Amino acid sequence: KTVFFRSGQIQNFKGNYEAQEGIFNGIATDEMYLVRAECAARKGFKENALQDLNQLLMNRWKSGTFAPYTAATANDALQLILTERRKELVFRGLRWTDIKRLNKEGAGIVLTRSIKNQTYTLAANDLRYALPLPKDVLELTGMPDNPR
Repeated sequence: KTVFFRSGQIQNFKGNYEAQEGIFNGIATDEMYLVRAECAARKGFKENALQDLNQLLMNRWKSGTFAPYTAATANDALQLILTERRKELVFRGLRWTDIKRLNKEGAGIVLTRSIKNQTYTLAANDLRYALPLPKDVLELTGMPDNPR
């Protein structure tokens, strides 16, 4: 947290994987550890999943402060991994697709935002998760737009 965020009343992201300003959007080693850990947990290989997760996280804590994660079941390990995925991959542009795929499995993630006393809600599996296709693509191909 101290590496990627500036402290203050509001947390400001300062992380970057590039030499220039901007948000990193390529695949990195941390994401590969999380993908492999998630796959292992989904296959029921709890120990392999936790090994990958702990290997990643031991490099995310100050030396001597990390306590390896444990889980009673592969599903418990999966929940730990998904939580860490959300934290580790912040500002990488992956949350939208994660929400879509997790909601297909029944996660029931609902997005709610309040702007100027107006509340906007995007329910799980809402058709608006599929963005409209560009007009020129629709005109050139004749394909139908995503249902919304």
